[in-house]
Amino acid sequence: MKKILLTGSLLIMLLGLFAQDAKKIKSYLDAKQFDKAKAEVDAAISKNPADPLALYYKSKVYAALAADSQFKAKVPDAREQAFEAFKKAVDTDKDNKVFLALAQDQYKPIFDIYTGYYDAGAAAFNSGTTSGNKADFDQALTLFKNSDMVGRYIFSKKWALSELDTQLVLTMGKAALNAGKKAETATYFKKLADANITGTVNDKTSYQLPYQWLSFYYKEAKDDTSFLKYTALGKKYFPKDDYYDAVMLDYYRDKKDYDALFKKYDEIITAYPDSVQYHFNYANEAFIYVYNSDAGTKINNKEALLKNVGAELQKVLAVKPNDINTNWLLGQYYYNSGIDIKEQANAIRGTKPEDVKKKADLNAQAKDILNKAIPYAEKALSTLEGSDKKSDKSKYKSIVNLMQRIYTSLNQADKVKIYQAKYDSAEAKFVN
Repeated sequence: MKKILLTGSLLIMLLGLFAQDAKKIKSYLDAKQFDKAKAEVDAAISKNPADPLALYYKSKVYAALAADSQFKAKVPDAREQAFEAFKKAVDTDKDNKVFLALAQDQYKPIFDIYTGYYDAGAAAFNSGTTSGNKADFDQALTLFKNSDMVGRYIFSKKWALSELDTQLVLTMGKAALNAGKKAETATYFKKLADANITGTVNDKTSYQLPYQWLSFYYKEAKDDTSFLKYTALGKKYFPKDDYYDAVMLDYYRDKKDYDALFKKYDEIITAYPDSVQYHFNYANEAFIYVYNSDAGTKINNKEALLKNVGAELQKVLAVKPNDINTNWLLGQYYYNSGIDIKEQANAIRGTKPEDVKKKADLNAQAKDILNKAIPYAEKALSTLEGSDKKSDKSKYKSIVNLMQRIYTSLNQADKVKIYQAKYDSAEAKFVN
C-alpha cells in the first residue's frame, strides 16, 4: 500500500476552495454529528457536483451514516452512495488532491466501506444462524458480494488485499449454501478449491468444507469428471478425512463397479487397520454381493471375496467378541459356505466309486462347515435372549430362523423343533 504523510496545514492548502467545508465536515464527523456532516457535504456537492474532493468527503460521510444504527435507516443506500462517490472522486482526481487526502486518511474511507459491507453481512448471517431463515442468509450473501466488489476495486488499485480474498469467498459460499443457492455455492467453493486453498494462518479447518461439498454436489449432479476431480483434491489435501473414502465407496456402489469397490475397501482397511467399522462393512458388503446380487449378476473373484469375508469378521471379533451383528454374519457365512458345498455334492449323479467317494467327502466337508456356523449364531442369539424390546424382535427371529436352517441341513429334527418353539414365542417375548 502506498503511504504518504501530510501535515494538516499542507492538506488544507491543497484542498483549496473546499478547505473550509472540509474542516466543518471533519469536525462534525469527529463529533459523530452525522446529520450535520451530511447536510454540509450535500450542500458542497450541490454547489459543485463534479468536485473530486467534495465527492471524496461524501464517501466518508455516507460510510459513517451507513455504520450508524440511528442514521442508516434514514439513508438505506448510504454505503452504495459512498462507494459510488469514492470511485467518481478517484476517477476525476486530476491534481492528485483526492489521492493525497486518501493517503492522509491512511485509506480508511474505502476500507470502511469494505468492512462495513462485511460486518453487515456477518450480522445478517448470524441472524440467519439463530432464526434459520433463508432470507437472512440471502441478505448476508448480497452484503458479502458487495464487500467483495469493493475488495476487488481496492485490489485493482494495488492498495491492498490479494487476488483471491479467501476468507470472504469462503463466507460467501457458506451464505449461499445456507440460502439454498447451490449454483452460487459451487461458484465460490470452486474458486477456493481450484486455487488449492486449504487453510489460513488463523483457520486450518474451515477450508475442508468446499472440497467435501463440491464432491457431494457433483456426485449428486452425476458430473463424474468434476466429482472425481474435487474428491481427489480433497483426499490429497485432507488425507485423514475419511469422507473421501466413504464417498468413493458410494460412487463405485452406485456404478455397480464391484471390482473397484472392493479394491477401494482393500485400500481403506490398509490405511485404517484398526477400524472395526471398515472391517465389518467390507465383510458385510462382500457377503451381500456374493449371495444377494440380482439374478444373472456375474460374481467376480467369488472365492477370494468369501475368504475376505471370514478374515474381516474375525478381525472384528478379536476386538468385539460379543458383537451381535458380527457373530450373526459369521453364522450366515459358514451356513452359506456349507450349503454351497452340499449343492456341489448333490450335483454329482455318477455311481462310479470315485463319484461316490467325492460326494461323501463333500457332504462331510459341508457338515463340518455347517457345524462351524452354530457357535457364532448361538452367541448372537444368547446376547439377545435377555432382551424384551420390540426393536430386537426382528433380528432375534432372523437368527432363530438361521439356526433352524442350519439344523435342518444337518438333519437334526429335534433341534429344529427347539428353535421353532423359540420362533413361535418371540411375539410374546418382545413386548416393550
